[in-house]
Amino acid sequence: MMGHPDPHLMRLFYCKICNPVCAVKVYKVLNSCTYQQLCTPEGAYWVVDQLAHCCGVKLTKEQRDYGAHYLMTCGVDPHNPRHRSRMWGLLSSYQ
Repeated sequence: MMGHPDPHLMRLFYCKICNPVCAVKVYKVLNSCTYQQLCTPEGAYWVVDQLAHCCGVKLTKEQRDYGAHYLMTCGVDPHNPRHRSRMWGLLSSYQ
């Protein structure tokens, strides 16, 4: 069901987040949620929606669902520096 993320979308997010203004907004979104929230549909969809909004990216329903499901199952803790580094590494691998 999961498949792989859309490479074009991942490159788009990477380019947007490289902008310092956008990066600060992304950091604030990630800093405002907890691991426990990301494990729930409400929390995961909220984060996906907030990240898309602050990066100015329009998501399809499928992309939104994929992102939320990924966040709920990947076990990332947004307050753990190693986890943030791994997520940045994943995103930058699509550049």
